[in-house]
Amino acid sequence: MLTEKQLNRLNKLLSTRKFKFKGQIIPDLPESMNSDIDYEFKIDGYKKMTSVGEEYNYALLNVVITGLNDRFSQLLFTPENNEQGKMIAKSFENRLYKFYSDLNLAMTNFLRIFDSDVRTTIDSLTFDIKEPENITESRMSRLAIRTTVKDIVNVLKNGEPGTFYFPGEDGEEYIFTNLPFGYSVQLYIEIDNEIETFEVNALAEENDIIKIAILLNPKTLRRNFYNIIGELNEVIAHELEHLYQYFKGEHTYKYQPKKSFKYYTQPHEIGAQRAGFRRVAKLRKLPFNDVVRDWFETHKEIHGLKDDEMEEVIQIIING
Repeated sequence: MLTEKQLNRLNKLLSTRKFKFKGQIIPDLPESMNSDIDYEFKIDGYKKMTSVGEEYNYALLNVVITGLNDRFSQLLFTPENNEQGKMIAKSFENRLYKFYSDLNLAMTNFLRIFDSDVRTTIDSLTFDIKEPENITESRMSRLAIRTTVKDIVNVLKNGEPGTFYFPGEDGEEYIFTNLPFGYSVQLYIEIDNEIETFEVNALAEENDIIKIAILLNPKTLRRNFYNIIGELNEVIAHELEHLYQYFKGEHTYKYQPKKSFKYYTQPHEIGAQRAGFRRVAKLRKLPFNDVVRDWFETHKEIHGLKDDEMEEVIQIIING
């Protein structure tokens, strides 16, 4: 058993460390459902406990879960606030003994560097999950956007029409560590030899599919390429935000207002617009406000807002 002075020093060291648990938290589940959990811990003291008829001093571990980096852990420990979410969490509640045992063993093995005879028990386990403002703020979601854009651009360079599936044609999904969902992309390229610019439209569906339609003229593709890449970054960030909203139960696909002003001022649509414009601002190193205003000025045929309505939507996005 460590002295009080040694324990204080150890807790000071532990306060600077972040730990990660990776593995199975429920027995007999497939490997694809393994968890990726961040945590911190300290020792609150010691307590005499009996094991195999003898008393030992057990270190009391105070554990704080700080990150749930996989979808299963999120469903289990921070279920959606609806009956289905609560039911999923409840169904696994009594099967977490393996997780607690393995987590305790991981901490014991670490502490044996300082006390080879240490015995431990988890005395307190709490959660301090800091959720980002939106999914596109995380480094890994930026990687998701870059990867998706790169795959689309590789096909787009040929300027050929057709339907394309990413990351593959057999139902594969993009999987990124910090995204709590997988997703796939269906790309539709159409040719119009009369247009001078291009059109990009996108839609995220609740089954984790992003559909993107691009109308282009192969003759003007080269000079429009820079702007097409910017537009793809914006729409993919926008639609990923919608997928995140679906995942959290904040948005459903059932109802879309017919009037443009009502559509563009929906809370979930404002959030997705901010995500998309923020991505373009970072990509091009431009002021966020300028990116917002430029999009609404150059896409009047798409949004169909009156000038006063457009200005109100811009102000909501910028100041909201």
